[in-house]
Amino acid sequence: MGEDMRFLIIEGTVRNDRKSIHAARQLLDVLEKKGHEAEIFDMKEKEIPLLKTRRYTDPGEPPEDIEQFGQRVEEADGLVLVSPEYNHTFPGALKNLLDYLYPEYDDKPFSFVTVSGGGFGGVRVQKDLENLALTLGGHPGPSLPVSHVSDIFDPDGDLVDEDYQERFEDFADRIVEHVERFQ
Repeated sequence: MGEDMRFLIIEGTVRNDRKSIHAARQLLDVLEKKGHEAEIFDMKEKEIPLLKTRRYTDPGEPPEDIEQFGQRVEEADGLVLVSPEYNHTFPGALKNLLDYLYPEYDDKPFSFVTVSGGGFGGVRVQKDLENLALTLGGHPGPSLPVSHVSDIFDPDGDLVDEDYQERFEDFADRIVEHVERFQ
């Protein structure tokens, strides 16, 4: 399997007490242990204003964190959107972030981690994310639904469900294979 791939994991919510960040960090750890470079772009740690100017078409300088996001997307071999399910779709903050860019996504492999507090693991949001990736010119790929996220991770964010360790490992292998198809 491919070595030295670069992944950008995009945390899809800024909500307080979010659980999806635990899944993003778990994936980061697994990818790094497998010898890949990975980074989490966490909107909660950035200044992401509501979209008024796009990075690729509008005159002037984009906000600093948007410019950084655009550079990270361009450098990444694969993108992983990590999103909770809010009202059967993804958070508006994620859509706002993604809308700042467009040509940067062209031919990028996308993968998805969806989480929910219930038993469906965010599968309803998965289809919306796949459609969004297609609209952005990307290649939708594997997904990992995480059900009962509060039971899978302890309050400190440590994975406590051994079955999910194997699922994260398998998911990491599948996203590497997905990226290899487009290199």
